[in-house]
Amino acid sequence: MSRTTLKRDLLKKMIIAKIDVAAYLSLRRAKGYMSVVESEHLRDNLFDLCTEYRENLPDVKKVFLPQEIASFERGIAAISSAAVCLMTGRHDCPHYIAIDADKLESCLDQLSHSLNGLLVSQQAIEA
Repeated sequence: MSRTTLKRDLLKKMIIAKIDVAAYLSLRRAKGYMSVVESEHLRDNLFDLCTEYRENLPDVKKVFLPQEIASFERGIAAISSAAVCLMTGRHDCPHYIAIDADKLESCLDQLSHSLNGLLVSQQAIEA
């Protein structure tokens, strides 16, 4: 996989993850809880992205600039933290889960910051 293809693919998946987490967080704040199925589905998708990044890490280290690697690492760490956050919150009801919205929002903010850095870096390279 070429540098631009790998970067574009990972960046696209991180943006989709950000959108999914933001949508989940909005629903969580509105309802006060989420179903276990919804939480597990998002969590699995986030962990899959983290796994994909780790599997591509040797290629990432070969072809990406150091600042791009750092931004991707911060973004993946935020995605991983969000996935772990989605594992918590199951209390009395087996069908619903009360995720800590503030922790999830913090993960979303970190991911947004990382993506902003990557997009600025990409624009600088293209210019």
